[in-house]
Amino acid sequence: MKTKTEKFPISMKRGSATVKIYREKKASGHYFRVSFYKGSVRCGLNFADLDAAKKEAEAKAAQLSRGDLDALQITGKDRLIYGRALEAIRPLGMALDAAAIEFSEAKKTLDGFSLSEAARFYMRHHGRGIEPKPVADAVAEMIAAKAEKGLSATYLADLRYRLGALVEAFRCNVNSIVPDDLRTFLDGLALAPRGFNNSLATLGTFFAFAQDRGWLSREADLLTGIEKRRQKSVPVEIFTPAEMGVLLANCSAELRPCLALAAFAGLRAEEILRLDWADVERRPGFIEIAAHKAKTAARRLVPITPNLAQWLALSGRNAGRVWPHSKPWFFESMRDTVKRINESRKPKAPRFEWKANALRHSFISYRLAEIQDVNRVALEAGNSPKMIFQHYRELCTPADGQTWFALSPDEATNVIAMKAAR
Repeated sequence: MKTKTEKFPISMKRGSATVKIYREKKASGHYFRVSFYKGSVRCGLNFADLDAAKKEAEAKAAQLSRGDLDALQITGKDRLIYGRALEAIRPLGMALDAAAIEFSEAKKTLDGFSLSEAARFYMRHHGRGIEPKPVADAVAEMIAAKAEKGLSATYLADLRYRLGALVEAFRCNVNSIVPDDLRTFLDGLALAPRGFNNSLATLGTFFAFAQDRGWLSREADLLTGIEKRRQKSVPVEIFTPAEMGVLLANCSAELRPCLALAAFAGLRAEEILRLDWADVERRPGFIEIAAHKAKTAARRLVPITPNLAQWLALSGRNAGRVWPHSKPWFFESMRDTVKRINESRKPKAPRFEWKANALRHSFISYRLAEIQDVNRVALEAGNSPKMIFQHYRELCTPADGQTWFALSPDEATNVIAMKAAR
């Protein structure tokens, strides 16, 4: 075969790989050298026949183009790296290129974070022993469990309200929630400090329940880094004995025992709404607040003071509730009372202003001033001694307390003539 017409070197290209054929001289004639690189090392194969050299060059170019590592014949440090990589993935049964591609995609997703730490995080939240549970189903089961334990309707309603927002925001499994998403969720609620802290506490209770049921790893702390917000101190407002007399003298006959229970026994509005006359009469001299009717789900006995007994004696007793109507009507009746007082006031006399939670605040303040015993008042009011000490210990004098608990129907009549009950 004539070779003089060929122009050397001849290049054989396949993709990005190129193998060249050179014609070399020797004493006995010519030969053809196929030249290519193995890693960084230049290699060559000699052939006496050009056609054989071309076939070999085409084969080598094709191998190099496919990334055939046998064709590359890597040496030195690269061979060591290649060997370690193969050993590392051998237990996984994966090809080295597939492992490299998956690793690359994961690193891009993690944006600089460690792949190992991400894997450990995933196993804590999604690994063995963790049952996937939709947030909505988990919330429903928690509320059902709390109801079965006999917790108050008020507490259950609060759970539905606060956790209902969680259900709307997270339509996923409990173990898919991450702290950053929770922080964004809480910020988005735009709550005042007290509401924010209450929601934070409710979430803590929910996640603890989820951990107990195996829906969330016990190592998971989804509220990490989310701190309580500082609540501004709000001055406690109370009614004077004269103001209380005006309220009792102008309210309806049905509302009167409710106001008296709040002012002279410290009952909360929700407790009054759940109270039966049987609770007032079951234990002579005491009002029994059953656990399922108390805000704190703790049973307590509240003494009936002599003046409270007089106010309760004015009411007709029956086997039903102390307040026999709906909750909205209860608060509407209070507003009507304030309206009636202002409509009947003398010209230029100041308007009567309702004070939020002032009936209960008044009881605690005057009771503490009268008996000077924080622990006893805390038991009667269903509060903590710390709360009593912080907010109520300096508002009233002992004389003020005596005046408050001496306020009887006759005293109220002297303040302002009683209106006919509606």
